[in-house]
Amino acid sequence: MPTVTVRLDTRYRSKGDLYPILIRIEHKGRRKDVSVGHKIEKKYWLDGEVSRKHIEAVQINNAIDNKKAEIKRYLADCDLHGKPIHLDLIGSGRTSYSFTGYLRQRSAQYLAAGKSSIAEKGKIVMSQKVDRYVKELEAVAGRQVFFEDVTLDFLRRLDQYLIECENIENTRHQKFKRLGEFYAQAIIEGKVSGSNPFDGYKIPKRDAKKEKLSPAEIAAAESLSLKPGAVNDARNLFLCSFYTKGQRFETCITLRRAQIADGRIMIITNKGKDHMSVKIHARLQAIIDQYPGDGELLFPFLDELPTDPKTYLSAIGSQNAIVNRNLKTVAALAKIKKRLTFHIARHSFADQLSNLTDSVSIVQAALGHAAEKTTRLYLNALKDERLDPEMEKLYGK
Repeated sequence: MPTVTVRLDTRYRSKGDLYPILIRIEHKGRRKDVSVGHKIEKKYWLDGEVSRKHIEAVQINNAIDNKKAEIKRYLADCDLHGKPIHLDLIGSGRTSYSFTGYLRQRSAQYLAAGKSSIAEKGKIVMSQKVDRYVKELEAVAGRQVFFEDVTLDFLRRLDQYLIECENIENTRHQKFKRLGEFYAQAIIEGKVSGSNPFDGYKIPKRDAKKEKLSPAEIAAAESLSLKPGAVNDARNLFLCSFYTKGQRFETCITLRRAQIADGRIMIITNKGKDHMSVKIHARLQAIIDQYPGDGELLFPFLDELPTDPKTYLSAIGSQNAIVNRNLKTVAALAKIKKRLTFHIARHSFADQLSNLTDSVSIVQAALGHAAEKTTRLYLNALKDERLDPEMEKLYGK
């Protein structure tokens, strides 16, 4: 058990010969001194309390007793509930570490790492996600959330709050999964003991329906006669993704002329950092030919790439929103009755390639997925029509 003693700290000579009164807690080879908040002359210190000769003896001795009682209540609570004793919490008025404080610390670590280089920019995105988790947790509690607050009842209230904020099931699943991972790490770091409450509250994940365009819809968008400008550029960027194995927005908008050589486009994917190349066929060449010039970037969305990671992410995100807005116009002109966004180009490529081959590994390699399971789940979300032949047998065409 920890020991608690009251002492006068005479290690350093104090101005006016006044010395602070401390309460020392020692536990498992560690110790912490908690200030009582009073200083006295050495002559008034007698057997662990202030001599009655001191004019404020009663007041100071009461302060000592109150601080000792506070410390012993904390130690008793830890003993009663089997909680670890954190010496740095003693005297703070808290009985456990702050979960949201821990998350803020992690967010700051992600942000610092993300600012170090463009290559680590994804950690800035993670920092922003963690900040959002903190806001949601504290919105439910109405204050900062301590580890001991995170009970199954609290998680039910958090889930209901997210539902009311129109978070879909898969979004809630992902948030709870991430929060559970942070909680588990905090257990490893000794910030909290016991089981992980997130293990007892699971939100199921459902296969998300992925929208895609048919070959006819791709052809309709491609055949539009558009004047040079924002709508045409959005259409071309979309088709560039479709014709380069479904590359993501960042990869396409930052495509450099230097990456085009010897009839191929050399690409470094923005997630896996893998190298791949795409043969330039006639339809892809027709897009490239619309952008002659000597600028570093092929497409005219950005004059240059920001070197600051946070500014870089902001610029990419802003242009993504603009392109998606212009793709609505493309869809209307091409009579595509779907909510057309840039990422649908990737879905469309995966769907149409899978219709041409039975090899999941070929689709996996084209999409740059690390695991075949990811590709199978991806394709399953695209194949709402896979039962059509059997349904036609039952209902007729």
